[in-house]
Amino acid sequence: MKVYRLLSIFALSCAIVFSCNPDTKPDDPNKGGEDTDERVDQINGTDIEEGMTAVGLVSDATTGQGIPGIPVTDGYSYVTTDANGVYQMAANRYTRKIYLSVPSNYQIPLDPATHIPMFYSENDFDRAKGVNRNDFKLTPQAVEDKFTMIMIGDPQCQTTAQIQRYKTETVPAMLNFINNGQAAGLYPNVYGMTLGDITFDSTDLWAGMKQTMSDLKFASGKWFPIFQCIGNHDHNSLVKSNDYEATAKYVEYFGPTDYSFNRGQVHVIVMDDILCSSVKSNSSPNKATWEYSGGLTKTQYLWLQDDIAQVDNKESKMVFLCMHIPMRAGANSGGASVNKDKFYAEVLTLLKGFKEAHIMIGHTHYQQNYIHTAYTCKGGQPIYEHVHGAACGGWWSCDSNVTGAPNGFNVYEIEGASIVNWTMVGTKNTADYQMRVYDGDQLYSGTKGYTYMWSRASNKGGSSSIVATGNTNLQNAFVAEVFNDDDRNWKLEMWQDGVKIGDFRRLANGSCCNVCLASYFFNELGKNTDSWTNKTASHYWYFVPSSRKPSEEKNWEVRATQTIPASGRVNSFTCSTLTTDYGQF
Repeated sequence: MKVYRLLSIFALSCAIVFSCNPDTKPDDPNKGGEDTDERVDQINGTDIEEGMTAVGLVSDATTGQGIPGIPVTDGYSYVTTDANGVYQMAANRYTRKIYLSVPSNYQIPLDPATHIPMFYSENDFDRAKGVNRNDFKLTPQAVEDKFTMIMIGDPQCQTTAQIQRYKTETVPAMLNFINNGQAAGLYPNVYGMTLGDITFDSTDLWAGMKQTMSDLKFASGKWFPIFQCIGNHDHNSLVKSNDYEATAKYVEYFGPTDYSFNRGQVHVIVMDDILCSSVKSNSSPNKATWEYSGGLTKTQYLWLQDDIAQVDNKESKMVFLCMHIPMRAGANSGGASVNKDKFYAEVLTLLKGFKEAHIMIGHTHYQQNYIHTAYTCKGGQPIYEHVHGAACGGWWSCDSNVTGAPNGFNVYEIEGASIVNWTMVGTKNTADYQMRVYDGDQLYSGTKGYTYMWSRASNKGGSSSIVATGNTNLQNAFVAEVFNDDDRNWKLEMWQDGVKIGDFRRLANGSCCNVCLASYFFNELGKNTDSWTNKTASHYWYFVPSSRKPSEEKNWEVRATQTIPASGRVNSFTCSTLTTDYGQF
């Protein structure tokens, strides 16, 4: 093995590289890697090989001893720490950060100034330095058999007023929901994940958005750390050169774009699945946005293979893959034609090697649950893709996403290697608010005079006569909109005077949009694009009463049940009132 040796003054000047940083703060056991000014020919008894450009020590914050077997990455490949807790690698030329895949038996390191996850080197990788040394300290903890994750879709703030709404509406709603649950003995060990589009092509708002997710603490005294995933609008559109340069600003504020960590029996992977192609003009503060498609590069796919290879006994564990653009069939390409869906089939094949697999997605501004029936995991369940509605709903223009679900977030309760329960929570609603019921024959209108009806196949509004698709199956029917349903694990029943009188049927995806909401968007908010008539995901169920006049029926109740696939837990929800206008959203 070749090592650096102290052979002469000349050799010392040429071969020993110092990693000096006058701004380096004292080590903190709760913080990510720090540059050190120690020599790098040997670390903690381990000789450093010639050509290694990223080196360091991962040690136990309580004992100071090196920790063996910790996966360390430059974002392109992995090494693991040796028996002395030392890692060394020849970092990729495009490396920005060095970081860990934190094991389940250690705490997530938090920045002591902001209490956000800080599992990566504070300083950017400096190629001119020759050898970059970054040390990490990890604090041991018991493996969390139970923990909770909150998934947050698209805050997508474009103005300081929208940041204020996120800060005063969304963030307190998450904290209050967990506080109330913890008072009842629920939701231990809570972590958050933003699923992209933190801002809306608004580079000047990065600091403000980071502040809204800093120093969050529950009533129990525990911190609420929120991890981040990059979205298409988080790619800096002021940088017009390439995809790599467009992520630099994001990395500066939030760290790596492709990374992983472990909690309990769960391996959590976060990846940038935005493939940028060119910049086009828009009305955002940046005055531009990237055109893009969904997918991964070969380099990313190889990193993912390497990352999953670090997981021991993955067939007995669960995996979360968090990205921005959906993997499900028909995913939005964003108008670009390059590399659409690249490596998605290969990724799904990797995921099915786990006991259970869930893909966590944002981007669409509506809820959708897609089951990848062709990819069954080791535990017998297919891969389940959760597409999350946006925290900002319809871009902060109202309190609703584009298909009717309220602005909000999703809560996942994990035990062992399974999700035992999940629910969507509206920011201004209680957790039992999961559906609305309409009369399929009601006519909606408004200020601009456009008319809409659920049971009418085509409803037009806006200066471009944009079609809001209804469905003739909804004629004479109760229409139940279930915000976070799927076509496999939900059942709806109609009860009247305490007796079940029938079952609802679910409309096929793509066959109807929320026409009541479309009336609000076009008549009152003046919308004029088809973003507001989305019909990709059907959340609509129907039942025709014997009278064929839903609005005249009395003493009825819709009962919805959700069965969680892995645990078999059954959640029940009811609704016994009609939503008659958009004022009730």
